[in-house]
Formats: sequence, structure tokens, C-alpha cells
Amino acid sequence: MPTYIFGCKKCKNEYETFTRFDETGDYSDVSCPKCNSKSKKKLITSAHIKFAQPKDTSKFDNFNYRAGYNLEQATDLRRKAEAASHMGTAPYNPIDDISSGKHFGEVQ
Repeated sequence: MPTYIFGCKKCKNEYETFTRFDETGDYSDVSCPKCNSKSKKKLITSAHIKFAQPKDTSKFDNFNYRAGYNLEQATDLRRKAEAASHMGTAPYNPIDDISSGKHFGEVQ
């Protein structure tokens, strides 16, 4: 349960209370501890204000930016790895032990 700060309309006392959230904003179970009045106003405090960027406004929250950024980075790494590779495709001779050779047709 959250803690709320209320201001009493009768005696102008500000008090803090630990109560359930009320969708109607009435908070009928809360009364002033000084004069016991139920006439109150919920005060806004810094704890209730949330400063945040709306969804997908930060470039790292935006999927299209992240996918493009990471994709370009991965593609660049792949190009560098292929350029530095000594394997290549020219002198490559595939090894085929299954269809021919000394032990062709044998089951071990």
C-alpha cells in the first residue's frame, strides 16, 4: 500500500497516511489525525511525479534503431572476419568419407 499526503480542508493540517489506492479519489477511510475531519485534499508530492520519456522516444528503446544499429555492426564484423580469413574458397577440397574411400560401405 502506498503512502499519501493529504491536506485537511478544515484545520489546514498536512498529514501522511498509509492507505489503499482509491480509483474514485475519495479515500473515505482517511481522516485528519488532528481534528478527525474527513474533508481533505490529496496533495501532490515529488514521489508521485514520474519523469520519463514516452515509449520509443529514446533511440535505444526504439526497436528499429536497435535492429539497424546491431545489424550494421554485425554485418561489418562479418565483412572484416571474411577479409581476414585464410580459409577462403579457392583451394578448398571437401572431405567426403561417406560416399567413397577405403571404408566405403562398411558399418562400424
